[in-house]
Amino acid sequence: MTNQESERIVSGPPHKSDITAGCGSLGSFVRSKLLQNGSDIALIDGVYGTETTYMELLEQGARVAECLRRDVGIRSGDVIGLVSENRLEFPTILVGSFLLGATVAPINLTYSEREFVHAFNLSRPRIVFLSAFAADRVVAAAHQCTSFIERLVLFGDENLCEDASASVPYTLMEQFVAPVSFVNPLAMDIVPTNVQEHVALIMCSSGTTGLPKGVQLTQANVMASVALTEESNSLTETEDPMVVLCVLPWFHAFGCLSLINVLCIKERMVALPKFEDFLYLGCIETYRCNTLLSVPPIVLFLAKHPLVDSYDLTSVRTIICGAAPLSRETEELVLQRLPHVQHIRQGYGMSELTLATLIQSGEDHKPGSVGRVQIGTQVKVVDPTTGKSLGPNERGELCFRGTQVMKGYIGDEQATRYTIDTEGWLHSGDVGYYDEDGEFFVVDRLKELIKYKGYQVPPAEIEAVLLTHPAVLDAAVIGVPDEAAGELPLAFVVRQPNDAGAAVSETEIVKFVADRASAAKRLHGGVRFIDAIPKNLSGKVLRRELRELVSGENRRAKL
Repeated sequence: MTNQESERIVSGPPHKSDITAGCGSLGSFVRSKLLQNGSDIALIDGVYGTETTYMELLEQGARVAECLRRDVGIRSGDVIGLVSENRLEFPTILVGSFLLGATVAPINLTYSEREFVHAFNLSRPRIVFLSAFAADRVVAAAHQCTSFIERLVLFGDENLCEDASASVPYTLMEQFVAPVSFVNPLAMDIVPTNVQEHVALIMCSSGTTGLPKGVQLTQANVMASVALTEESNSLTETEDPMVVLCVLPWFHAFGCLSLINVLCIKERMVALPKFEDFLYLGCIETYRCNTLLSVPPIVLFLAKHPLVDSYDLTSVRTIICGAAPLSRETEELVLQRLPHVQHIRQGYGMSELTLATLIQSGEDHKPGSVGRVQIGTQVKVVDPTTGKSLGPNERGELCFRGTQVMKGYIGDEQATRYTIDTEGWLHSGDVGYYDEDGEFFVVDRLKELIKYKGYQVPPAEIEAVLLTHPAVLDAAVIGVPDEAAGELPLAFVVRQPNDAGAAVSETEIVKFVADRASAAKRLHGGVRFIDAIPKNLSGKVLRRELRELVSGENRRAKL
């Protein structure tokens, strides 16, 4: 690397202290943090009002750990699957797994059976904890993965799938933990690990080439995220103790790491399994939430929905918005409507970077900025063609190096090498730049992911489903802008030149995809029939031309 290239690396400050806090594993790290926080309330179930303290969470986690060790034989390095909405059992499984040194694989509970099979084959869990919401699909998928899944454990008190006992033993959570009444977490012998290599979490992250990849986050990655949040907590300081309202799904990296961070830095989290307007606003009012972990559609709701005026939201001081860009116009509308809100913080992150590595700080961030580089991270902007480092206000691919960069994609060395180069730089696939003040702006994506309500939707996966329809000759999918959702998946379809092709309708194709894909991957933007999909000489779909086609139609419609 030349001197000029070195000078073009933008670095965040170093960590102020040892990110491990002197602990030899993530399990001992989490135990230390929960013990330190003690009898204070850690989590509140916003639906039922159930509360749990840090100490209760630790004791429940220790009990789960002992059951996993004794009855299933789970050891350090084994994988535990977790398919659930936000509910208090979720962090209990996380804590119990970390105490054992096991790896947790949180999986999107809206997945279809096909997607569950793929996710299970990536992480290969020995046991899967699940909620009733996903029970039928998880059981069907587990039946196809009996070579490694040994047991299913259902949260709740109703066995919905007794027929599963023939292939994979199926137990209720209450029955699973019944043999162990109490375990003293202080007496547990927690095995030290190599925190830089030992995988703590396997998160599903969609790419543009098809089904999700398994992102391996190490124990050190998680500890670095906690340290970053702790050291930069002054960005969201309040006079009162922080009370965070979270509706972000905990199976998503943003939600899962936020949950772990809150537990480790003594904040209080009010959790909801999904967004419901009355319940969401009611939780803010009842629990005096002062910090909202949010995504753009919820911020838009706060800005425009008439129901907001019926609730007392004066406790809210900070809104942290991620997963997709938030428009300046929406931000200004919220600040006008909720003048007591002091900060709306945007950031940039991805599953492969554990959590956000670029965050707005202070009072001086510019419109459209995603902030400055954070603790323990370096960023450079490179020309995607030449690999040359670029300077201020020059657009190129954002590349990251530091303590939050993933270990790699599980079982996919080729994709790992493609994403992380030999010098440790993670190539994000996103196009952006930084200005003279070190503020970063994301302007486009090299990757073609569609951002639907904060979810990353790979067009290639929907295209693969479309191409299985007998009436479809060719297909391409793009995201079209939508104020509420961010982007909506829209399919361009070339019909087969036969009777089946002539007869197929938009409604039929939309239903065909809906029957085979999870909610985020359905054709919410509809279907357009077209004579041919524009492609370059190598066969790559020219999505930009399709987006221009939609833009042109929209412009003509307004005339």
